[in-house]
Amino acid sequence: MGEIVAALATTHAPQLLIRPKETEDPHEVARTHAAMRALGERLDASGAETLVIIGLDHLENYLDHVVAPFIVFTGESVEGEFGPYRHRYAVDTALAERVLHGALERRVDLAYSQRTVLDHSFLIPLHFIHPARRLPLVPVIVNAYVAPQPAPRRCYQFGQALGEILRASGRRIAVLASGGMSHYPGTPRYPKPDFDFDRSLLRDLERGNGRRLVEMTAAALDEVGNIELRTWLVAMGVVGMERPATVVTYEPCWHHGHGVLYWDMAPAREAARA
Repeated sequence: MGEIVAALATTHAPQLLIRPKETEDPHEVARTHAAMRALGERLDASGAETLVIIGLDHLENYLDHVVAPFIVFTGESVEGEFGPYRHRYAVDTALAERVLHGALERRVDLAYSQRTVLDHSFLIPLHFIHPARRLPLVPVIVNAYVAPQPAPRRCYQFGQALGEILRASGRRIAVLASGGMSHYPGTPRYPKPDFDFDRSLLRDLERGNGRRLVEMTAAALDEVGNIELRTWLVAMGVVGMERPATVVTYEPCWHHGHGVLYWDMAPAREAARA
């Protein structure tokens, strides 16, 4: 049997890596960087063999030629690109293909790609959380920006299927979800994030009340500026909606809520040994 040895979730705001100094609070940025590096310490300590990273595409790879709710990258390596940053990552192709076929067997219509260039939703978390790039990746892309997007509950259901597949793989696997929090890109609400919702949701996640997020409608998720939390919902499907989260930081900057958290997988490992 395989094992989920780490489960992490983070923001990927572009300003964390390429930031106009005149607009960003350096203390907020520094605290978010520190929180992401703390996730990296958990990843390093977990003994993971593969990192499944769940991110988004900001209309850079998929737009009018193909749009799928969920895509897994199945090539041998993948490039990440953001501003001056360019990296190539090894891919755990065997596990990626296992995810693809396993999802289809579990009635999740998962698409696949071998031509994706990972955008900042992948590159920024990897820059801070996994700078050594020693682990092969399984990149999973969730459609958050092109209607019709998968409903929150469907994202959770995909995560449940993903968790089953990963635990049956015989591998030690870490899961990292990249998305959110509250922001409204390209709209007049951009400078008015819904900090109250973010803080309330994080308190619920700390109490193990992930059901609140799972049961939201797509319209409600959009209203509070959290369409990107679809990636967190997939990770929650892997770990279970009732598993309490630990919030490392929440930074309410003028255009984003920077949320960084993890789920402690140690109790699951101890139960498996019993």
